[in-house]
Amino acid sequence: MRLPTAPDGSRGCSALARYTGEQIAGTAGQTGGWLLVEHNGPWRHPALASPGLDRAAAAELARRVAEHDVKPQLIKRPGAGRADDGGRPLRAYLAHTGRDGAWMRRVDFHDLAELLEYDVAAGARPEPPSFGTPVEHTLYLVCTHAKKDPCCAVLGRPVAGALAGGRAEVWETTHVGGDRFAANLVALPQGVYFGRLDPDAAVRTVAAFERGEVVPDHYRGRCTDSSAAQAAEAALRVRLGTVGLDEVVHLDERGTGTGVRVTLGHGGGVYTVSVATVEGQACPATCSALEPTRPVHCEVTEIRRAPASASH
Repeated sequence: MRLPTAPDGSRGCSALARYTGEQIAGTAGQTGGWLLVEHNGPWRHPALASPGLDRAAAAELARRVAEHDVKPQLIKRPGAGRADDGGRPLRAYLAHTGRDGAWMRRVDFHDLAELLEYDVAAGARPEPPSFGTPVEHTLYLVCTHAKKDPCCAVLGRPVAGALAGGRAEVWETTHVGGDRFAANLVALPQGVYFGRLDPDAAVRTVAAFERGEVVPDHYRGRCTDSSAAQAAEAALRVRLGTVGLDEVVHLDERGTGTGVRVTLGHGGGVYTVSVATVEGQACPATCSALEPTRPVHCEVTEIRRAPASASH
């Protein structure tokens, strides 16, 4: 497959997105729950139709999560191949990514049908299930889904490899959305998306996140929030120079007729952020796109701090 070429000679949809200066903030897809299933491949699209999975069990898993706000993903260890499990139990993770009460549980299995014994849609709810082993650390997912978009594999695999040698738990995963922002990384259960990562930037981003900090240059947003709220938070972070993961609090969001007004809190102050929906420059959404499209994104038009009396 021939990857699209940007005017500067770089290749791929991600190169063109960079060249056109497409905004990265506010581009994380909105998802409340996640189901991660270890499968060493090969991967296809959609993920649960991949070869090597029990077809009946995979179809039933897909049906169950489709009825709820749950995103199903296949995962594998960086660099793992079809025969790399060595007979060990495989892992599945269920996660809820709400801003309040995010949680994650791990379930081990040998056969995919075993997962049907559990409530695989539990991640849609803020209350954690009684089954599974609680996971108290962050999981980092790097999209390397070549069958969805070659850019994700070409750019994602070096990132996954660079992170694999660190202390954080890292998995390659299927499509997370925003192929043109590859390499993409998602931190769970917080639901934080990062994009346009190279190996060095990924190492810095994960190291910062382990300290509870967000690297603003690569921050796409949190899947707990609307696109407008994601863009508003990112803009306020840049304005204030704040990096703490939970230092910006979402207070309110409402339509204004011409856009969205997002109310955020930080350090005792209250800020109103006006957000408009605009059409960006034409570029391929994926490397397999037949024609370029004009992506719609959220543009912050104004940030105001409320008077002190209004902050109480």
